[in-house]
Amino acid sequence: MGIVAAGIAPHPPIIIPEIGRGEQEKAGKTVEAMHTFARRLAEVCGETLIFITPHGPMFRNTVAILAKAQLQGDFTNFSAPGVRLQTENDLDLVRTIEKESRKVGVDVALLGGKGGVASDEELCLDHGITVPLYFLQKAGTGSRCVAVTYALLPYDELYRFGQAIKKAVETLQRRVVVVASSDLSHRLIRGAPAGFTPRGEEFDRLLIEYLKSYQVEKILTMDASLIQAAGECGLRSIAVLLGCLDGETVQPELLSYEGPFGVGYPVALLTPRRKEGGDVDGEES
Repeated sequence: MGIVAAGIAPHPPIIIPEIGRGEQEKAGKTVEAMHTFARRLAEVCGETLIFITPHGPMFRNTVAILAKAQLQGDFTNFSAPGVRLQTENDLDLVRTIEKESRKVGVDVALLGGKGGVASDEELCLDHGITVPLYFLQKAGTGSRCVAVTYALLPYDELYRFGQAIKKAVETLQRRVVVVASSDLSHRLIRGAPAGFTPRGEEFDRLLIEYLKSYQVEKILTMDASLIQAAGECGLRSIAVLLGCLDGETVQPELLSYEGPFGVGYPVALLTPRRKEGGDVDGEES
């Protein structure tokens, strides 16, 4: 029980066939890696998927978690309204994460429960979740999820929030998979969505290097000016994910990285090391 698998996935809608309509082939390495990513995560038979997204309802100092019983989203904003995704919310885990987060001093807002004030659009799954969820459900997993939008908090506080997630998972004795939805620099090439700077490539290269060698402290303390110059929307998701894996011996595996449209797309697995019997190290049978 506990967090049995984790990974980092990008969220470009263009890699969904019904949206890309052939253009997804320009990101062929990412598409192939996402199928592998989804299959590998499905194989661990997690009871719940936790997504950390940068594109849901966001607050500066408060983490947002959707608290509706049923979660759904579609790609209407990307000219594919017929592609709809639905999943059950793990409300027991949502409430336990909130409780554990309060203990470590991180505020959490539950959106969509009784007395909620969020709009219907804010309560839908955003593309930071629906893009990876599309592949995961195709692979046979993702029928129950938790949708978390990080806050604009310092990286060490987001790491602490990840630790609270881990504690909540262990308290409920769930088999859980955590996915950090993360696009890297949006400034890799001339004509990129956020303009161009050579620092975008520098940021992505360093972050990928740190992930491959699993240097957590270096990821959490990356140069602030480099992060800002890169124009990324994934580092905070990764910080939460790293907190979820606190204390684990982790095997990192980069499945792919490319930036054909000027945005860095990482696909990676961060797997808690397992004993021969299949249990995570330190986990009792």
